[in-house]
Amino acid sequence: MPRPPRSLTSAKNPAVQRFRDAAAGTSGEFMLAEGVRLVWEAIRGGLKVIEAAVSPRLADYELRNALAERAESFLDCTDQMLARLSALDTPQAVAVRLARPNYDDEQLLRDELVPLIVVAAGLRDPGNLGAVMRTAEAAGATGCLTIQGGADPFRDKAVRGSMGSVFRLPVRHGMTDAEAIAFARKYRLQIVVAYGGGSFAHSEADLRKPMMLVVGAEAAGVSSEWLQAADQHVHVPLCEPVESLNVAVAAGVLLFEAQRQRR
Repeated sequence: MPRPPRSLTSAKNPAVQRFRDAAAGTSGEFMLAEGVRLVWEAIRGGLKVIEAAVSPRLADYELRNALAERAESFLDCTDQMLARLSALDTPQAVAVRLARPNYDDEQLLRDELVPLIVVAAGLRDPGNLGAVMRTAEAAGATGCLTIQGGADPFRDKAVRGSMGSVFRLPVRHGMTDAEAIAFARKYRLQIVVAYGGGSFAHSEADLRKPMMLVVGAEAAGVSSEWLQAADQHVHVPLCEPVESLNVAVAAGVLLFEAQRQRR
């Protein structure tokens, strides 16, 4: 049965802070999605809708009905109130607070004979992290790990940057370098580190085996712990005078080369 809507009329309503905390990632249990497309992606991805805030501008009545069916709490609010709880400069007509997904090892590997895990090591820009997650899903990666100290993949900017991929691609956040390396060893994944001084060009490296692909921030790269643990150091040849690539672009080159080799 659809839940009866409640009106959100005061900026002092605790719901406003709950949505803001979900956007900022301060609660650790929830995430925020805003706008028709992203909210549909969350629903189709099977995420649990905790709270939905909808303004009269929402013209997608199918979405309104879907949220009324799924959300534990359904809030009718004005555009002004939606702006209060939104993380966007130009708020959309709908925002939802979602339960963050949790994935076990098997889901990250997806029972694939040749799994491919992407590790985001030290990516502090949430937009770049979101783009890496989207690229990983597009290239057929089975999962993604993010390392402590980097951006939170479930914060609002990373969610928007992923364009919904974070709702479908299994992602585990906040591992240490040592924990991620132990994960690779446990499941016999070769560790391939993207490194400008790598011995192999991306087209020369063997990317057909079960693999953990490690990418770091464009400026800082990856830690010495990853360089020492790597089974292969791989680089993307660049024409001078360009010295480096955006991490999402570099990840895309490597991931689609792995996809090509595995066909």
